[in-house]
Amino acid sequence: MLDLLRESEIAYLLCVEANRLEPQALLLCESIRTFGGRYRQAPILAVSPRPRLALGPEARARLQDLGVTYIVEPLNETGSPYGTINRIVAGAWAETACSRPYLVLLDTDTVLVDEPSFVRADVGVRPVDVKGSASSGADDPLDAYWARLCGFAGIDLSRLPMLATTIDNAAIRASYNGGFTVVRRDLGILQATREIFFASLHENLRPLAGAELNILASTGSVGLEASEWWGSSQAALSIAIWSRTSDVHLYDERYNIPLHILADPARSWPMEEGFAPILFHYHYLAEEQYQEHFRQVLSRIGCSSETLEWIEARSVFFRPRV
Repeated sequence: MLDLLRESEIAYLLCVEANRLEPQALLLCESIRTFGGRYRQAPILAVSPRPRLALGPEARARLQDLGVTYIVEPLNETGSPYGTINRIVAGAWAETACSRPYLVLLDTDTVLVDEPSFVRADVGVRPVDVKGSASSGADDPLDAYWARLCGFAGIDLSRLPMLATTIDNAAIRASYNGGFTVVRRDLGILQATREIFFASLHENLRPLAGAELNILASTGSVGLEASEWWGSSQAALSIAIWSRTSDVHLYDERYNIPLHILADPARSWPMEEGFAPILFHYHYLAEEQYQEHFRQVLSRIGCSSETLEWIEARSVFFRPRV
């Protein structure tokens, strides 16, 4: 039987800004308070790492009503269009500022729909959904990039175990989805993530350099420059984890379900019989033109009618953003 963390041991952490992240954060925080079960009253830290995008009075008041601690700190002054830097710097900050033994990092575009079971381990993660910026091994062109990042962490590339991606079942060196991570705070994994990433930023190591992609994220199309960095935060996190511990728990397929990929009817999700979703990751599906896909995929993954009604009732979530 798994040893589970107590509510008194965890704190949730997310990033929020006065842009498309604002309604997402409100929905996520409300979902934690509604569906979090034994963990529903755990502290929630909502961080704005770029003060110029701090929330206004209305959003701050709503967070306060939900018992969320809102923090504005100048943590991301890079000027980079790669917005995921926010999560990296907020995590490193929280490891020193928070007193709870464990942090649960959540991307703002996630929703909790059932009580989670946070396992007592140094780290809890989900593998990435598709190969993307990961390396499949020595013959992969991206292996040199991963080896350089491992060098920043002082470990050999062989330290990373092989695993399978969740959607295309590709064999890769360990790469974990940064949108859902549980870490033991005193290990300093999130500070190590920041150090590794900023070392790669200093050397301008873009894993997808020249790919000419324009990634569609929950905040819209991120642009060519940010797309070249896509996956670099997850690489830094994965390497930081294995530089500090081997006690890594892989959460099952009920967690961090990638709804944007599953909106394609040809894609399937390996949910075991009797499993119901706990945490889903919807990415851009909240945008007006994708909302019908969003509703359909929620039904496909087995969300209850009560959960569907709860989401539909959150009009702030479905309001088009500019």
